[in-house]
Amino acid sequence: MNDSDVSSDRSQACPEEAPVLKCEHRDHVAVLKLARPQVLNAIDHKVCDAIFRQLDALESHSDVRIIVLTGEGPKAFSAGADLRHMRSLGERALRRFIELTWRAFDRIQQSPLVSIAALHGHVLGGGLELALACDLRVADTSVSIALPEMSLGSVPGSGAMQRLPRLIGEPRTLELALSGRRVGPDEALRIGLVNSVAEQGEALTEALRLAQIYSERPAEAIRYAKLAMRAQLNPALAPELHGLISACCHNEKSYKERTDRFRA
Repeated sequence: MNDSDVSSDRSQACPEEAPVLKCEHRDHVAVLKLARPQVLNAIDHKVCDAIFRQLDALESHSDVRIIVLTGEGPKAFSAGADLRHMRSLGERALRRFIELTWRAFDRIQQSPLVSIAALHGHVLGGGLELALACDLRVADTSVSIALPEMSLGSVPGSGAMQRLPRLIGEPRTLELALSGRRVGPDEALRIGLVNSVAEQGEALTEALRLAQIYSERPAEAIRYAKLAMRAQLNPALAPELHGLISACCHNEKSYKERTDRFRA
């Protein structure tokens, strides 16, 4: 299966489909595809607005459990923020745009749906920050990852400095931010920036394979697993939250059915 195989007779357009962010259903999996290949899937306010709309629609769709996020075209997942768009903004509007990207990416991270980023080609700046907002990352061998902002005189402003240290540690994060150097697939896997590496052109195929496996898990278990991970941001709440989660999951019919096999 390759990138063109995402469309199928079984695929359905999600509600409120935006032209900058295409959405297709595959059973319990939704594929969101950045659709601005002419500018290497650069992120502008329309992309951010579409993320909010699509997440709202997907979370109200009871069948969807996993999101796979990818970019259209062979050259890039996303080359980052749309610099032409940013240059058109005044100082106040520019600050508001950066705030909007933060909120849009955080919307993905906070969603009860598990998200997988399928990465290929350029994954730069805001494109990397978008990928970091996802729960898992699958890259192919063409991937080239970097935070070029500081080399250009700015600072990563849409979550990299908060999310990346949790994956690769503070020293590596600072080194990548200060240097702006490119990270290839082997290094990305070794340092924990991505979860796995597929052959060139196969990142989406691998992400869909994993998504299909994960989507077979009970919907409530998926939801509460993500909530449990978020509890680490406030450890004092973790024991109470886990007690609530366990009670809810154990009362699910599917849990009882799956554990019946272990009865003596």
